[in-house]
Amino acid sequence: MPFFFGPAPIRRTIPYLSSGKLLFRNRVKIMEVNYNMYWKYWRKDGSHKPHQYDAHVGLREFYFWNVPQIQYMNPEVQIMRHLEKFPNPFIRCWLEDGRDVLFDCDSKNRHEILDQLNKTLGKTEEIHAMEKSITAEENPALFAFKAKRWCMCSIPGQCPCPGVIQLPKTMRGKYFNFLKEDLEKEEKAIIEGSAEPVYEPIHRPFLNQQTKL
Repeated sequence: MPFFFGPAPIRRTIPYLSSGKLLFRNRVKIMEVNYNMYWKYWRKDGSHKPHQYDAHVGLREFYFWNVPQIQYMNPEVQIMRHLEKFPNPFIRCWLEDGRDVLFDCDSKNRHEILDQLNKTLGKTEEIHAMEKSITAEENPALFAFKAKRWCMCSIPGQCPCPGVIQLPKTMRGKYFNFLKEDLEKEEKAIIEGSAEPVYEPIHRPFLNQQTKL
């Protein structure tokens, strides 16, 4: 299976992705990761040890191991990566009001970077507890079997269910070829008890062409 190909295929498994610890606050919209690939130039001898002066190792490992979890846990946050543009490794997060927050990642490992992001822009345990305490029965914006309301039609001002109250003919596809004025005259004539008016449907040649095709 191609799912198991590539470096560290465990990063694409659901248990690994769902075990992420960073949940951004709702005001975080974009996260930029900026680092350099110095290891391409320093590892010419084939060794896998980073250079002693390479300060981008921690951020590279953070992007390799933790960013998939962040993407899975925060689907509404856009994550961008910029390579070979700045001499120092850093992370920039953009908020919904246009402000940005910079995180210096120079000579830090991936665990320190994750803790720094979690303490600054991550949701606290109090927010987690509050979100978990809000069940479907307490949230008035939800409509479901276990919610406070079963259907949207139970709210005053909304369109009722067609099974309870029949929709007007102008909103039904069966009377699509008739004018709204003619349908209103027909309903008025039925209510008054007079003879039904005689009207002809609108001639729409493009519908005939579609049916022939």
